[in-house]
Amino acid sequence: MTSRISDPIWTRLGVRVESSEEARQLHWLLERFDAGRIRAVAHSLRLRESPKPERIARELGACIPAGHPA
Repeated sequence: MTSRISDPIWTRLGVRVESSEEARQLHWLLERFDAGRIRAVAHSLRLRESPKPERIARELGACIPAGHPA
């Protein structure tokens, strides 16, 4: 198995996830949007660090509901 395959999905998408809440938000995004679209938004938002799920949702015109189960 290569490290690329074993990497967490958010690293392959270019999304910064630092908490369980952000993991939950990314899960919500992946249920609603194609991974390629999320990756494209993350790439376009990247300055110094990968964007967090909440910022990607905002760019996609989505609002992640509070407490959505992962």
